[in-house]
Amino acid sequence: MSHSTSNDVTVRSRRRRNLLATAVLGATLPWLPVPWLPAGAMAAVPDAEAFISQIGDEVMEILTDASKDNAQKLADLKTMLDSYTDIDLIAKLVLGRYWRTASTEERETYLRLFHELLMKTLAARLGDYNGQTFEIVGSQQVSEIDSTVASRIIRVAGKPPLKVDWRVREKDGSFAIIDVVAEGVSLVVSQRNEVGSIVEREGMPGLIAAMEERSGALL
Repeated sequence: MSHSTSNDVTVRSRRRRNLLATAVLGATLPWLPVPWLPAGAMAAVPDAEAFISQIGDEVMEILTDASKDNAQKLADLKTMLDSYTDIDLIAKLVLGRYWRTASTEERETYLRLFHELLMKTLAARLGDYNGQTFEIVGSQQVSEIDSTVASRIIRVAGKPPLKVDWRVREKDGSFAIIDVVAEGVSLVVSQRNEVGSIVEREGMPGLIAAMEERSGALL
């Protein structure tokens, strides 16, 4: 995506609903608070900021299109998630070391349920939009291939803004979201703690059962 000026990026970024973040952040199980940005992070990454801005533009277009019903909007948002988020990688990072010991069938079932939970959470929250906006406030390079883009959700009714950071990975000149961090809470790290606790107690069958139960509750 290209913008005519950097000011255009800033202005448009303030008009975007951060629905993608709420969808990803609520996808599976509760979180635990964890720190995120490392000390000594490197320079800003304008291309990563533009990538998140592009997502914001497209989310806004989908949500405000009066010609589409919620089912079509959900389908369009799913396409966006598939295009801009490496969901399989997020799922593997969440499962952590247990991915290596899971059977092929368990991996396939786990990935399917992870996607399913994400889509059902997105569907459940599709009607949540009530005028929130968000703005990009900066970015940092944190490794050779990863950067974070910081944003702030501006809420209505005088509620204080929320801080949301996006972990973005570059590969072959393209970007993909691999983590979302709300108010210092990382989706990947916190979900890994929760998932690991279940697998330690009940094994992969227990985790799959818990995910199936949650998926059923979101019907």
